[in-house]
Parts: sequence; C-alpha cells; structure tokens
Amino acid sequence: MGYRIPVLIGLIVLNLFAFLVLRKAVVDWVGSPRRRRRVVVLIASLVVLLNLPLVPFFLRDLDQWLVRLPAGFLRLVYFLASVWVQTLMLFALITFPVMGYWIVRRATRWLRRSRSVPPADSETDAESEAGSGAEPGAEPGNMDAQQFRADRRRFVTGSAGLLVPALYGVAALSRAGVLDELEISPERAITIPDLPRSLDGLSVVQISDLHAGPYIREKDLQYVVSQVNALHPDLIAITGDILDRRLESLPGVIRGLAGLKSSLGAYAILGNHDISADRFSYTPEHRGGVHIADGLRTLGIRTLRNEVTHLGTGADQLALMGLDWLAPRQVDSLFRYDRERTLAALGKMNEEVEPGVPKLLLAHHPDTFTEAVPYGIGLTLSGHTHGGGQILLGHFAGVPFGLAMLRFRYLSGLYREQGCSLYVNRGIGYLGVPIRINCPPEISRFRLTAPVSA
Repeated sequence: MGYRIPVLIGLIVLNLFAFLVLRKAVVDWVGSPRRRRRVVVLIASLVVLLNLPLVPFFLRDLDQWLVRLPAGFLRLVYFLASVWVQTLMLFALITFPVMGYWIVRRATRWLRRSRSVPPADSETDAESEAGSGAEPGAEPGNMDAQQFRADRRRFVTGSAGLLVPALYGVAALSRAGVLDELEISPERAITIPDLPRSLDGLSVVQISDLHAGPYIREKDLQYVVSQVNALHPDLIAITGDILDRRLESLPGVIRGLAGLKSSLGAYAILGNHDISADRFSYTPEHRGGVHIADGLRTLGIRTLRNEVTHLGTGADQLALMGLDWLAPRQVDSLFRYDRERTLAALGKMNEEVEPGVPKLLLAHHPDTFTEAVPYGIGLTLSGHTHGGGQILLGHFAGVPFGLAMLRFRYLSGLYREQGCSLYVNRGIGYLGVPIRINCPPEISRFRLTAPVSA
C-alpha cells in the first residue's frame, strides 16, 4: 500500500471528525429524538456515499469496471467527492487550530487546579455543590450566568456543525468548471550549456503522466494533441506514465495520440505505471514496456530506453537522452526507484555523447536531476509527482504544500542548480482517482537558448 496507508488513516480521521461535529449539531438543533436519529442516519449515509468514489484509490482492481461507465457520469461523481475532500481540508484548517487552543487552555486550567490544595473543610461544600448540579464554587445568584454560558457553548458547537455544509457549498462554487481545466504553462527560456547558435530558440513541448485508463480516454488525449499541435513545437517530449494500470488501454492511447506534429519529432520514455501495466513483455535488454514502445512506434513516436539520439548534424547537434524506469531487480515492486541502476544507465548514456555537445534528458523521476547535474545536462524534463500530490492545500513561498512534500525533493515547476535546469510537469492524468485541488493538469513548454558569450 505504501503511501496509501497514511492517506487512508487521514481520510478516516477527517471524516470521523466531521461526522461527530455534524451529529453534535443535530443533537443541539433538532428537538425530537426520533428526528435526531433520522437526520444522523442521513448524515452518515451521505458521508459514506461521498467517500465511495475514493475506494479505487485503495483497491486498484476496480478500474477495470470503471472504464465501462460513461465518462460524464464519472466526472459528476468525482466532482462531488472532490468537493467533499476539499471541504474536509478547509474544515480541518479552521477547526484544528481552535481545538488545539481549547486543549491547551483546558490543560493549563487543570494544572493550575491540581497544584492548589483546597481547604479541608471545603470538601463537604464541593460534594453538596456537585450534588446540586452546580459548578464547584458557584453561588445561587450566578445560576443565570451559568445557564448563559451553557447556552453559548451549545450555540458554538451547533454552529460548528453548520460550518461543514457551508464549506461544502463554497468549495463546490470554487471547483465548478475547473476540475479538468488544462493549463498551458508560459513558455520558459532555458539556457543550455554549449548550445550552438543554429539551435538557439528551439521550442520544446512536454506532456507527462497521461495515465490513460478509466478517467483519461481517447477523446481526452485527442484534445491534448490538439492543444500541443497549436503550439507548433520543434520537439515533443512525453515523460512517462502513458498508461495508468492496464495494457488494455493501449489501443485507445494509440488512437488518441495519433496526429502529434513537430518538426523534429516526438520522443517518449516509460514511467513506473507503464512498466507495471506492461510487465510481462521482455527483450534481452528490457523488462516490461515492450508493447507500449511498439505501439508508440506506429505513430512515429520513438521511445528512448536508456538511449541517446542526436538531433541535428555535425557541430549543430543536441543530444537527447531518454532514461527508462529502472526498478530494483531484487524486489517485486515495479514502483520502486533504483538510484544505483539509474546512475549506471545515466553514466553509460553520457559516455555516448561527445564533449561539447549540449544535452537534454527525459527522466520520469525528478530525483534523477541530482545525478544529472554532475554530467552538465542542461535541461532535465520529469513528471511523476503530479504537481506535489495532486491535492494541495496551496503554495507557500512557491512550494506546493501537499503529501508529496514528504516523499520528493523536487515537486513541481522549474529548479536550477549549478547552471543546469529541471522542470517537473504536473501531468495530464490522475493517480488513483480523478481529483485535483489547486493542481491543474499541465502542458509545459520551453525555448532553448544559447549562453550569452562574454
């Protein structure tokens, strides 16, 4: 399960907390016990229904059934579920700090009382006060004030429950129309060491993490192709995870990607989901992914599998390096990233490039950038992170704030180190369920520039 376990625990905690708050509101605002029970059952049913679409994230085999459902129906169902997830996040951001303050305040009061020793003759008075239902130390004249405080507490706790549906409405309005909005990023100028003047201004368009399957289908890919072609790129780079989970999606991918146009061609690499979906195909050099590479070849898209190809001739060349997804050989999981095998493959490819030839690397995992910098690779294009986790609380100091912060060094966007650049694409498709919050799908584009001569 890996990262799915903490996600599951987090969802359970947030849903349980929201349900208990809603239940408290029902108890405080609905008078009849019979009506209370009905409303509580209704709330519990709604919470369960809103979470049902999230089940495929934890049970991978369900996607073979989801692909049979109309895409429009899935978008509606997951729109409602995504709004609920955003509601839980907003509610936690508002209430958890308040709860923390309340807990600290109560703990402080308790510590103060525990340190003070009450007079011996006050025990009988305390017992009598407790038997009367009044707070210890309360005077009869203060009963109205006590009742006021009790009513105030009921109002506050009841209103907290009403905050949940209010936030759901706000989230629904903010999410309407943007759930699947594809963003074409601004063109970024990237300086490539040793880039000849003849290649100055070369345009590159990157798409990544298509995850074709139940949620990204042929029609969606055709739309992506139309957007890419409208940019008139010189070079198209597809940086892995073309399929989501099943090889049966490959024919739809071939039809969907047909028609990609660029002057220097389209090149692809394979990601962890590709190797997992096509794990039973082999060649003497490669484990998995053979069928995917063969299918892309029919479209004129070349899959680089630890290979280097040179664009241009003579002194006007650019070395395009494509790194395969390399899982550890000694473990069963194809989703693990093997740094040692990656280093070996990267070093071997670099030996095939003559000194002084500019280099561009396609690598699905962005951590490869750490290994690419010593080789002077001008630009590395990656994906894999889904923009920092696909569901973000926001951006703080330019850094995506989400669960992927715990797992990846490079999350989303442009990074520069020692004269080399990395761009991490947010991807087109989805991991597990089609929910994106503060993290729209992306087509990224670049213009390669030669260094300014001194």
